[in-house]
Amino acid sequence: MTSHRDSLLELAQSVHIRLLELLDGMDYCLDWKAEADSWSVRQVTYHLLDTPPGGLNGVLKGLLSGDLKEYDLWADLDNITSERMEHDLDRIREEINQVFSGLAGTLATAGDQELLEKTVVVHLKSRGEDVQRNANDLLQRGFGGHWKDHLEQLQELRESLGFVA
Repeated sequence: MTSHRDSLLELAQSVHIRLLELLDGMDYCLDWKAEADSWSVRQVTYHLLDTPPGGLNGVLKGLLSGDLKEYDLWADLDNITSERMEHDLDRIREEINQVFSGLAGTLATAGDQELLEKTVVVHLKSRGEDVQRNANDLLQRGFGGHWKDHLEQLQELRESLGFVA
């Protein structure tokens, strides 16, 4: 039987691989937008890397260590800075790889019981709600919902630019 930790590691690895696949060849169009009010590849990528604030790995580390009891989560922030606007695709890939390497390292030291029992309060600021989530829920919802939706958004951007699937 696969442990929760192993399932989460597999899920993270599949999301990591898919994200890198979707960015392949996008060097010249990181800031292209299909519509003026839509997001670019760069915006979607940094939104994923830094949502929740500090990224999933930062929250997971804090939750598992007991240092993080609660955090605020705002919807629809692109997390773009002037510095990030200067990053090329190679630099963005490095950041993605660092995030997923850190996440794998954090998960590797976690036990199933910790992942299921340790919790954090998430203040969903855009909805005006507070919810309690365990580490397993954060990653399942994060990768299975939020990331999945944005990976589909990146796929649509690729298709709009004429990249074949």
